[in-house]
Amino acid sequence: MRPPKGLPPGITGPRCLSELPKEKAWLKVQEWNRQYGDIASGYFLGSTTIIVGSAKIAAELLEKRSVNYSDRPQSVMAGELSGWGKIMLLSRYNDWFRTHRKWIAQEIGSYDLVKKFNGLIEFETRRFLQCVLDDPEQLQAHVRKNFTSIILRITYGYKTIEGDDPLVDLAHLANSQLSLSTAPGVYYVDLVHSLKYLPSWLPGAGFKRKAKEYAVVIRDLVEIPHNWLKNQLAAGTTLPSFAARLLSTPDLTEEFEDSVKWASATLYQGGADTANSVAYGFYLAMTLYPCVMKKAQAELDAVVGAKRLPTFSDRPNLPYLEALLTELLRWHCPAPLTIRYTGSDDTYEGYFIPGGSYVVVNIWAMLRDERTYTDPLEFKPERFLGDNPEQDPRNACFGFGRRLDSRYFLGSSSVWLMCAQALAVFDISKCFENGVEITPEVNLVGETICHQAPFKCSIKPRSAEALALLREDFLFLDHEIGANSHN
Repeated sequence: MRPPKGLPPGITGPRCLSELPKEKAWLKVQEWNRQYGDIASGYFLGSTTIIVGSAKIAAELLEKRSVNYSDRPQSVMAGELSGWGKIMLLSRYNDWFRTHRKWIAQEIGSYDLVKKFNGLIEFETRRFLQCVLDDPEQLQAHVRKNFTSIILRITYGYKTIEGDDPLVDLAHLANSQLSLSTAPGVYYVDLVHSLKYLPSWLPGAGFKRKAKEYAVVIRDLVEIPHNWLKNQLAAGTTLPSFAARLLSTPDLTEEFEDSVKWASATLYQGGADTANSVAYGFYLAMTLYPCVMKKAQAELDAVVGAKRLPTFSDRPNLPYLEALLTELLRWHCPAPLTIRYTGSDDTYEGYFIPGGSYVVVNIWAMLRDERTYTDPLEFKPERFLGDNPEQDPRNACFGFGRRLDSRYFLGSSSVWLMCAQALAVFDISKCFENGVEITPEVNLVGETICHQAPFKCSIKPRSAEALALLREDFLFLDHEIGANSHN
């Protein structure tokens, strides 16, 4: 089968898959764009893939022509076989998706809406700081629990327990499996859909056995917190939450409840992963760029002082810290690639884009494009300050067009407060082992959703005053959350 005429330059045949590595596919995709141009193509077994490597083209297609570029391709491994098909990340662009997008946007789709959760975010951030003080070696686990605790409270009214919490661990396991099952080019069944009918015992059908393992976890992710909440509602002990509000709908039907259950799982799954990926990258950046840390701390000292912790009311007066967060989103992109699916034929600058094409957008490469960002591998908040700031990365980081992730506002607020309060009380630096300074490596791991690989750093209180702030009782904040949330 020959490729359609007029496609962008690129490769055809088995090379499309054989050259795509099972890890860090965005690097190979970047190489293809450098070889063939900012819009390239691949063609194999009757499927066309359009590869986009520039923010300009991505905005032209995914935003200005969003009607045609808002769908997702059919995901057989993750969506059908593993059971992830009903979350927004993998949902087709249909009424199900639009309903969930509307519900979530009504809950957290702007900074004004997120303000009602400021008390909750402050409580969990203070909880997090004390955990880091007591056990800095478990930084990554503390970061993960912080953001998962926030989203569990917002979604279900569930307050995580001290120490290891089963719903935090469940979200981490599920997201790890989701990333693996959606990795581009790893599972041939996503291109040759008929492979899904192979018996699982047949050699070469190991993907079906793996999908069964994943399906058990996603079922737990969806059902366990939902059933917990239903028990709370029946007992009259529930806290205000996204799911509780929707489940209080008069004449609740089974179909509506199923939709609420999956919209809630979308919030839980996404909120538990993207923000914590960015936040863990913050500690790497501060370890590698101490001058940036000192500048941010100097700004905090001048604006906030040493007698209290920064709060959201300080945010407008901390421009360098805002630039630091913006640079963090550019420098540590949690989702390097996004994939869309064209609904109908299209053309771009003379190139033919067939309907039914996969459109792979290399966000990672866009945010490291030397034509857009000076010294793109360096962490430089200053690039977003002054009279001629460089291009804001937020649009690329959180999706384009009609699939723009409205969870951004909650994630941005949560990460900002964690960065501000951590910088106010901690010095973050390289650590020493046997007298040797350890410099961590920048190393994204994962596929669809990526995290910095575990690394070592030193985290210590900045001063006696900082230590006193860390030891302050903050439990009073928890009493305000129920009253202020969802008002």
